[in-house]
Amino acid sequence: MRTHYFLALILFVFGCTDVEDDHDHDHEQEVITTVVLSFTWDGSDAVSVFEWSDAENDGSPVADDIALLDATSYSVSVSLWNELEEPAEELTEEIADEADEHQIFFTGSAVQGPATGENAEALVEHAYADQDTGGLPVGLENTFSTLGIGTGDLVLTLRHLPVENDAAVKVDGLATEVAAGGFESIGGDNDVQITFNLEVL
Repeated sequence: MRTHYFLALILFVFGCTDVEDDHDHDHEQEVITTVVLSFTWDGSDAVSVFEWSDAENDGSPVADDIALLDATSYSVSVSLWNELEEPAEELTEEIADEADEHQIFFTGSAVQGPATGENAEALVEHAYADQDTGGLPVGLENTFSTLGIGTGDLVLTLRHLPVENDAAVKVDGLATEVAAGGFESIGGDNDVQITFNLEVL
């Protein structure tokens, strides 16, 4: 009788553990060693490419300085890579496929846009140019319009926003929440956060 009791107790404990695991959405982060921003002048085929790279993934990144022209609008594409793989693995398509759980935010002293709000010192204004299947912004495609001459920084943050407890973490208005309270005010975790120096000429 006692043996049956303990067997039942063990099965109950393991059964509860399995239920808890079903709600465990720990994210195995991709290794992102390189981020490339491609700026295309609106109405032209001219492209400027700027790269942030920590190819050895040792915390010693090298970043190009972004140089833009004043009073100009740009289409800006983001691509992400893992250069520890041979050959280098592009992760952009994977992020696009999981767009309902990812969003890129642009912040920094040089930026005005959804994730910063009004910024009197801004040199560029950011707007999203893509959406996931739910109509929410992604940030792999964007527009930037230069606002004046000067220097500042541009911070790109790729945030992973997986479902938690059967509830969506990526919801409408996340950029506005970041502008008001920083990244601590939203769910998820950063896949990568990098800084470029930016100059408008």
